[in-house]
Amino acid sequence: MILRLLNSIVVRFRKPLELGSPQANKLVLAQIAEQGDDGTQERHVRHFAYPMRGASSAGRDQAIELLAEAGLDVSETQYRDGVLGEHYAAVANEEFDQLTDSLRDEFARIGWEYDGWECAVLKS
Repeated sequence: MILRLLNSIVVRFRKPLELGSPQANKLVLAQIAEQGDDGTQERHVRHFAYPMRGASSAGRDQAIELLAEAGLDVSETQYRDGVLGEHYAAVANEEFDQLTDSLRDEFARIGWEYDGWECAVLKS
């Protein structure tokens, strides 16, 4: 009973997992590992960002510039007036974690949300 009570208290105060954080990236890596991919090979990766819910698409130019400065090819999405950044990269390394972490922070700074990334699964 006490253990259940302590667990419920911990759950209430636990920070939600932020998309683009190294911890969130590890969850994606675990999923692709289950399919036989260790994430170390370069592959097509897509990053998504949208204006905060209920906000206008102000900051679109900044969002596009942010992705372009990171070396990503930029296009617009059909969903929520968002933007999409694409590139080829390995996803199981510190450099990739730093990229997604900084994208999340920079998008938040301009009133947008980083909605994570997706990639092709490559089997050896």
